Amino acid sequence: MSSLLLALIPCTINAQESNNQEKEGTFAFKGINLSTDIFGYMSSFLDDGMSGEVAIEANLGNRFFPIIEAGYGSIDITDENFGIHYKSAAPYMRAGLNYNFSYQEGKTLRPNYVYGALRFGCSKMKYDVSSPPLHDPIWGGEVPYSFSDVNGFASWIELGVGVSAKIWKNFRMGWCVRYKARVNATKSKNSKIGYIPGFGTNRHTRFGATYSLIYEIPFKK
Repeated sequence: MSSLLLALIPCTINAQESNNQEKEGTFAFKGINLSTDIFGYMSSFLDDGMSGEVAIEANLGNRFFPIIEAGYGSIDITDENFGIHYKSAAPYMRAGLNYNFSYQEGKTLRPNYVYGALRFGCSKMKYDVSSPPLHDPIWGGEVPYSFSDVNGFASWIELGVGVSAKIWKNFRMGWCVRYKARVNATKSKNSKIGYIPGFGTNRHTRFGATYSLIYEIPFKK
């Protein structure tokens, strides 16, 4: 009987170690990624405002990557056809998750991998809007149209797909194409939000992209 128990002990230990390794491989903390979006600085050439953002991302088992993105967006534009001037600058934040589609259980993180992205974003802002005087169709004459420091708030969700590629040591480059859907955007009595920092031009839906420089900080036990 004692011989049988002694024979079972190594099997039990091996099974326990296997279970621990499986749990560790699924949600084990592997490190932190720090990144900045380069594409946002170039978006001003598209008349869609300019933004700069940084992100911090945790690596859980090389499979799940919870992430927080924080940035600052601004726009100062005048419509050539109607003479409407719009100006705004405000911070924004997104929180969500990246999922590694190239994940393989028990394998190390691939140098290049494809991932899916889910985000919830929001921004609280103030904006200025003005235009040439408006004609009063009832009483005649002109009515000025100019409002400053109008409060606004907007939120949205994003779904996307991207690629992360290792370029040198702990440095990576990554791009992500995103579909954005606005959840809400406040309206004032006399105006509405024209630009949402972190989202872009105020529409119901739109597409966006990021192109990021990423630095990996690995976790060592």
